[in-house]
Amino acid sequence: MDAATFVEVSPRLRDRPLSSPPTVRTSLLLPNARAVTSDYHQSRICSKNLTMKHIIPVTFFLIAYCLSRSSASLFFNTQDIILLVNDSSTLTLTLTDNVQENVTLTLNTNHKDLLTTNVSKINVSNYTITKEWPIKLFGHDAGHDLLKVETSDPSIESRNAFVRVTLQHSNELALISVIVGWIYFVAWSISFYPQMYENWQRKSVVGLNFDFIALNLVGFILYSMFNIGLWLPEIEQEYLARNPRGHNPVQLNDIFFSSHAIFATLITVFQCYFYEKGEQKVSRTAKSILSLYGLILAALLVLVYQQKILWLDFLYYCSYIKLTITLIKYIPQAVMNYKRKSTIGWSIGNIFLDFTGGVLSILQMIINAYNYNDWASVFGDPTKFGLGVLSIVFDVLFFLQHYVFYSGIHYEEIENHNVVEVEENEVINSEEHTKPTDIPDSQIC
Repeated sequence: MDAATFVEVSPRLRDRPLSSPPTVRTSLLLPNARAVTSDYHQSRICSKNLTMKHIIPVTFFLIAYCLSRSSASLFFNTQDIILLVNDSSTLTLTLTDNVQENVTLTLNTNHKDLLTTNVSKINVSNYTITKEWPIKLFGHDAGHDLLKVETSDPSIESRNAFVRVTLQHSNELALISVIVGWIYFVAWSISFYPQMYENWQRKSVVGLNFDFIALNLVGFILYSMFNIGLWLPEIEQEYLARNPRGHNPVQLNDIFFSSHAIFATLITVFQCYFYEKGEQKVSRTAKSILSLYGLILAALLVLVYQQKILWLDFLYYCSYIKLTITLIKYIPQAVMNYKRKSTIGWSIGNIFLDFTGGVLSILQMIINAYNYNDWASVFGDPTKFGLGVLSIVFDVLFFLQHYVFYSGIHYEEIENHNVVEVEENEVINSEEHTKPTDIPDSQIC
């Protein structure tokens, strides 16, 4: 018989009752079966080893190739430069690693009439030893331009290969602009304190409109949200993703000013609670306007939560609401002064500082527009320029109300007592006040 049959009985089954026949495991082995099986397994192992011997080197080669192609990047030694008209400056363009094939680097500017370079193309090969190239810039006219580098090899990282160029007529004008900017920054920052001092001196906020205070507080809160928000890394990345070659428009002094404005306005709010205020309160009109703003912000937050808009968009809408508040916030105070025929309780010192800041801010805009040949920043942004002019118009109106329309503070002698006529049918005994000749200017503001 060519085949052998083996019957194997499990030892555990030997003691089982006869009624349960033992389980029999039968193996049929052909001649040389063990040898055939052994050869088959060896061939599979050899095939597997042969495959792995090929896969591992190929994998390492592909990884090394990808890394070699993606490791090279381009960048300039600076990304911002100021250049005078009819002047030149030299930058350095650097390639961080060798390239695997011939590559062409192309230098472009947005405005050829403003800025040109000494080279427009650079050819690079894998034999190129030099990895740094001097790039000379020539300024022809004032303005803002962008120098960028484009490469024929998309594997070379070139996102940071750009320079923002500011071309100006005069360094002196630029310095004057900076000085003017700091002056109006200080003027606006301290403009809150004359009103606080007047309230403290009078121990009264009668004459100060509460609608103005409420609108001012909400406006500066929204302004602070915008400024601080753009300094948060996540939101700043959203801005840079939308403006790849831009820079954060919010400066540190913007954050300081808006945060300080909230602090100063809150002090005035506390004064409104603790000092004499008469029958004054926030009007229904102001409450309705603020409620509308609240509904708009709530709706925008829902859109952010649903990922319909970005946080950056939410902050932009906050800034737009702040602009509308700036547009209307002085109206309640001007109307109140008109109805009372008096500016007592409304500090004229605040108006002087606000007027100074407004005039200087517009002056700075005009200086920059000439120096950078950027008149579109003045007349091309009617919102910013218009709000600045409107603020000055309100300041002029308050000057007229204080010094022309309602300047007369009447005094009468009654039994050797001086009285000050504050409003119609309202008198205050001068025994609680100083004599008219001793009243400083700050008290009759």
